[in-house]
Amino acid sequence: MTKKKLFKRVFIGLGVFLVVFIGALVALPFVFKDDIIAAVKNVVNENLNAKVDFETVDISLLRSFPSVSVGVKNYEVIGIDEFDGVKLVGGESFGITVDFWSAWNFGQVPLEIKSVTLDKPEINVIVLSNGKANYDIAKPTTDTTTTETTFQIKLQEYAINNGNIVYDDRQGGNYVKLVNLNHSGEGDFTQDVFDLTTKTSIDEFTAESGGITYLKKAKTKLDAGFNIDLPNSKYTLKENELKINELEMKADGWVSMPNENDIDMDLTFSAPKSDFKALLSMIPNAYIAGYENVKAGGTFKLDGFVKGIYSASPERYPAFKINFDVANGDVKYPDLPMGISGINTNVVVNSPGSNLDQMLVDVSKFSLKIGNNPLEGYFKLRTPMSDPDVDTKITGVLNLGDFVRAFPMEGVKTLNGLINADVAVKTKMSTIDKGDYANVDMKGDMSIENMDYVADDMPPVRIDAMRMFFTPKNVQIPNFDMKLGKSDLSGSGALDNILAYFSPDATMKGNFTLRSGYFNADEWMTEEETTSTPATGSPQAAEEELFNRFDFTVDASMKEIDYDVYKVKDLVAKGNFTPNKLTTSELSGKIGDSDFSASGYLSNVWNYVFNDETLGGNLTLRSKYMNLNQFMTESETPAATAPAEATEPILVPANIDMRMTANMDKVIYDNMELNNVTGGLVIANEEVKFTDLSANTLGGRMAINGGYNTQNHDTPKFDLAMKLQQMDFQKAFNTFNTFQAIAPIGKFMQGVFNTELTMSSNLTKDLMPDLSTLTAAGLLQTINATIKGAKPLEEIGNKLNVDAFKNLTLKDSKNWFTVKDGAVQLEDFNYKYQDIDMKIGGSHKLEGDMNYNIAAKIPRAKIGKNAIGAAANTGIDFLSKEASKIGLNVDAGEFINVQISLGGSLTDPKVGFKLLGTDGTATSVKDAVVNKVQEEAQKKLDEAKSEAEARLEAEKKKAEEEAKKLADQAKAEAQKKLEEEAKKAGEKAGEEIKSKVGEEAKKKIEEINPFKKKKGGGG
Repeated sequence: MTKKKLFKRVFIGLGVFLVVFIGALVALPFVFKDDIIAAVKNVVNENLNAKVDFETVDISLLRSFPSVSVGVKNYEVIGIDEFDGVKLVGGESFGITVDFWSAWNFGQVPLEIKSVTLDKPEINVIVLSNGKANYDIAKPTTDTTTTETTFQIKLQEYAINNGNIVYDDRQGGNYVKLVNLNHSGEGDFTQDVFDLTTKTSIDEFTAESGGITYLKKAKTKLDAGFNIDLPNSKYTLKENELKINELEMKADGWVSMPNENDIDMDLTFSAPKSDFKALLSMIPNAYIAGYENVKAGGTFKLDGFVKGIYSASPERYPAFKINFDVANGDVKYPDLPMGISGINTNVVVNSPGSNLDQMLVDVSKFSLKIGNNPLEGYFKLRTPMSDPDVDTKITGVLNLGDFVRAFPMEGVKTLNGLINADVAVKTKMSTIDKGDYANVDMKGDMSIENMDYVADDMPPVRIDAMRMFFTPKNVQIPNFDMKLGKSDLSGSGALDNILAYFSPDATMKGNFTLRSGYFNADEWMTEEETTSTPATGSPQAAEEELFNRFDFTVDASMKEIDYDVYKVKDLVAKGNFTPNKLTTSELSGKIGDSDFSASGYLSNVWNYVFNDETLGGNLTLRSKYMNLNQFMTESETPAATAPAEATEPILVPANIDMRMTANMDKVIYDNMELNNVTGGLVIANEEVKFTDLSANTLGGRMAINGGYNTQNHDTPKFDLAMKLQQMDFQKAFNTFNTFQAIAPIGKFMQGVFNTELTMSSNLTKDLMPDLSTLTAAGLLQTINATIKGAKPLEEIGNKLNVDAFKNLTLKDSKNWFTVKDGAVQLEDFNYKYQDIDMKIGGSHKLEGDMNYNIAAKIPRAKIGKNAIGAAANTGIDFLSKEASKIGLNVDAGEFINVQISLGGSLTDPKVGFKLLGTDGTATSVKDAVVNKVQEEAQKKLDEAKSEAEARLEAEKKKAEEEAKKLADQAKAEAQKKLEEEAKKAGEKAGEEIKSKVGEEAKKKIEEINPFKKKKGGGG
């Protein structure tokens, strides 16, 4: 073979190899694509408490060869439980590139990730007020073994394109929203020390903390470089430029994390430009469309530093300082008639070390002028943590109408009124607390007059007048009068230590008197926290931060309050209120036709409202009349609408641990009237428990222990122990649906009863007992009752012609019963009525037929013929027919034993009878059989004698002697023969009947045990 041919063959071979190799690179991802998608979905969903889905997975070995490119299209991760329906992460595509050989040997070596790209991601991070976060979705594992990480970050670049991100921390009161985020970074993460270059742009940047909005839809751009020192966890700023709206900032320094707890930093920042208009653009609502046409003058200066260690545990803070000055600022918006001028301020905030009590806030001056009204003053604060030392003065007039005509107020429809201030304070909080008023310099007054405020999504506010007088002892509010939407509110009060406002560890004290003729609470109720969509802000954090330190004594009186569907009248509330304890000496009022009064305390109130912690308390509740039905009335459904869906169970909140003692004269609940209601109520662990609850009702007395449990949210249940005394059958039957199921015969009973029972059951969604799970056991004592109109008993009475069964009276009967597996089992009990001895027992299904037996010993006289014997006795006729089947004579004994079986239902009963025999002193069943045989033998003998005599008379003409001889002989022989035959026949019949009756009776008696327990079924 020539070299040329050899070369040609090698070349062709290599070509074929390359074609096959490249073809394999293209084909392999498609061959295994479906298997890969299914496997990924299965693994992800098995390991996450979330719903994960995506449209497809795109795998390529060519796009970034020799790396493997993996892309997930149209993906989403959606929460469950509290976050049901909330998207944690979603997007158009998520792509990574990984090292080929690490992918090939995945499971043996870590997967090396080289790049990450997110296109149009949507990220919603939510932390609820109870601390639960929607990103905590990894399922817990019991595997405590440690293994090497299966991923290894070796990034060269990453990017986020056109992303939207929301961070909503409702527990910490922080909220951040980024709209149309574009961010990219390049750097060699494979190195221990490398440079990272980033570029960021955000169309809208909103940031809130503690209820204060710092940025509102700010346009942001950041180009920054970092030196990353991974071994030392140190990040040093290089060239960087930050622009927020029109304000440009620069920063230098570094941040490091030497351990898990500490963040060490040394940063400086400054604004290189001094145009006041640039600073103005940072103020929320100031940077609006057309801002380039806003006229603004003046200069500003902003710089500072942060240096030191921040640590949450132990608590440490870095030193920091902020210098902020504005000189001769003014602004005029082109679409507003007025401007703001004379804006001057000098602000220094200096904290030299970790001890925040050493911090100094010095606003040496501030002034501005709106229209013709100037406002100016100064403010200094020292030792804010231990003993706030305040030196401040503010004087001037703020015309709110002029302000809204000079500054854009988004969402504000109306704002007017005057605020006048002339206040000077120079003192320490400790001086006021000690009552050393001679050394307290606090004077002046502040007032609000004729203020109107109308804004979107809230009721209008009108303050006619409010004045505050500053004295060395306190801040007095002699009167205020305002309209809050449809509500009116007036009152007076005093703040004893207003300086406590400046200290996070101090409590503001005071007392207030509040009065209202009408208050509409619905206008001011915020919607319940929901996670169906990310929040738009966290205003509740502001309320918590500003008002969670108070100790107020309150005397409130409101003539009428509208809340939801309820109307509260003559409300009086007196007591002491702190964030975490509300003690009331009097809380009274009327709801509808009901009255209430209460005393006691509620604990942990503030943390319950804002942090979803547990509300505790102990209250005593009193009422002369309480109609509970008004709290359970559902709105009517229009007839034309579709049937309403099944209601959800009423859940007992998990974060309540409260005890109540009730003492009420009359309570209306459903169709019950309860009198002299006393007892205890415990609400804890998602359960309501009654303790020694008692009441007069339904003609008797009721005592209850037990409760309602909703720990299983889908299937609540109840568990009660009840004692009912002197209860009226008819009232109980018409009141308790459970009683109707357990004792349907109660519908036909007149009289009273006692019972002691335990009962438990699951509840349906409409809070009715689930009869299939109902279990009960108890003793029913019928004191005096008559059963009238019960069809089964009427049929028994008619069949036997015994009126005693038609109107059966029960007196002092005691019946033990159980309920299980959908059936009621009535244990055997003996009862005697009108000389009829009875043994009664059996069962019935709660939603089905009955199976009862009555063994009755009935006196013969009860079913005998009537006095004149003119009419047939249907009872005797019926029993005679039954007796004849087994050869019994019902006339033989003074008692007749009958077994009566009851099947079917109360409205369509199936009644059966079995005659067990007769009983009494006249004769026995055996004697009755023998007498019957003897009667038959004598009858045959008489018939034979008559026949012989007739034959002798016909032969009379023959010789008298022969005739006589023959007659005597025939008579003697016939007599003897008939006696022998009768004797033989009687003995044979007697033996057959005795054998038949004896065996049959014995069999039936052994088989028939009408009082043994039957297995309940169905239900």
